[in-house]
Amino acid sequence: MRDVLLEKIELLRQRMVNMGLEFGLDHPDVLEYSIQIDQLHNELNQIDHSLSKAENRKKSYRFYLMENNAHFA
Repeated sequence: MRDVLLEKIELLRQRMVNMGLEFGLDHPDVLEYSIQIDQLHNELNQIDHSLSKAENRKKSYRFYLMENNAHFA
């Protein structure tokens, strides 16, 4: 899913750049591409955040107190 989003973002980015070069950066279609890219970036960030949380859940830490020293294992 992540790879598909990255491909869509790149395709839209290329279209946006070409449209911007031809019609100017303030053209409504260029702005629409930018909005679509932002939405896909938000989806990508949500996926990355979910993956990061899942990986962190797998790690368990233990905390030991030994003679007034704290140790993590």
